[in-house]
Amino acid sequence: MTDDHEYFFKKRPDRVYLSKSLENKSFRKTDEGAIEEITLPFRIVSKVIDCEESHKFIKDGKEVSLRVTPGGRQEIKAKFYEDTRGIFTLQIQRYTVETGIPHNTYFTFVGSEISTLYNFIRNIPVLPVKTKARTKLDDRFMDEIVLSKEQALQLINDQPDLIREIIENQVTCEDIANLGYRRSQLEIFQRLLADTEFFNESKIQLGKNKRDEDVWQQFFERNSWIFGYGLNYFFNSPLEGKKLEQVVRGSYVAGAGKRVDALLKTQGIVSSLSFGEIKTHKTNLIESVKAPYRKECWKVSEELTGGIAQIQKTVQISLQNIQTKTQIKGDSGDLTGEELFLYHPKAFLVIGSLSQFKGEYGINEEKYSSFELFRRNIHSPEIITFDELYERAKYIVISAQQEVEKA
Repeated sequence: MTDDHEYFFKKRPDRVYLSKSLENKSFRKTDEGAIEEITLPFRIVSKVIDCEESHKFIKDGKEVSLRVTPGGRQEIKAKFYEDTRGIFTLQIQRYTVETGIPHNTYFTFVGSEISTLYNFIRNIPVLPVKTKARTKLDDRFMDEIVLSKEQALQLINDQPDLIREIIENQVTCEDIANLGYRRSQLEIFQRLLADTEFFNESKIQLGKNKRDEDVWQQFFERNSWIFGYGLNYFFNSPLEGKKLEQVVRGSYVAGAGKRVDALLKTQGIVSSLSFGEIKTHKTNLIESVKAPYRKECWKVSEELTGGIAQIQKTVQISLQNIQTKTQIKGDSGDLTGEELFLYHPKAFLVIGSLSQFKGEYGINEEKYSSFELFRRNIHSPEIITFDELYERAKYIVISAQQEVEKA
């Protein structure tokens, strides 16, 4: 056994071990452009944890068996700067004696990975677990709803009447959490519209062979609340246990069939299906022609007419294949208790942006009027541009903010 291993196994689990002051030399560029050497004093802090015996699967050829492994000892070791207390390396290390010769395995967190690990552990006590359904939560949502003890105490100290107002007006944690989440998603919405680099990075994160439509599909899948206002002010919510992108077949919503990008259930005594198609904010709304009918007339784009035809066909197939009254079934085939009534379903198409009509010196009225006159004479689907939908989402957030402030 080496001296390092012997020292490690002599450490007591009820103690925190702090090293002597060490130095980390680095270089930086001054305001004048010169390179200078700087010395940053740092420490190493560590703590050991004794582990009980555990179990692991062992594969021997085609046979897999479960074996008991002896207990071991783990050590958490962090390097931090003395002045800022900022941790720049976090290492979790395990020593075992399974082979009779002590050895160690470890993995290391660096930079932002450390705060990710910390926030992951910190957020567990406040995760919403009221429903049994699977949930995805953005990191920004968690940042909005989680306060440290010091931040909470400071907030109460700065606002001494806050607790009394919350109790009197029954503002729930869910109200505040939803508002914080929607504010953060509204910011992402705006960046997807205005920041090409951010949009492209979001598409890359989805994986290979993804389309621009997939970026918006995933965003609206997480934020179906955006469709809750403006569409004749029906309040819509996604079908329980179903993704926003659905496949419609037969007498229930499942299986193979016609894809539709948004299938929403209107809340109320009678539930109605609403169908939607989601394109991209880059899609052209109008296009020029070599021989225009009149110089002030512009032709609507093939992407727009194609999207209209696509959603209209979806509605037609749905009317043919889905019974007027549909009982929703779960994954196991059991009835969920939900009933959908389909007579003349609402349909909407999210496509393009009104900013396409804005020139250097203002709005091109001829282009805009050609588009606006066209969509006003389309009974179904309702045509909504992405920037219009953003303004509706913004209105939802502002209205919710005002309600919380009134409370």
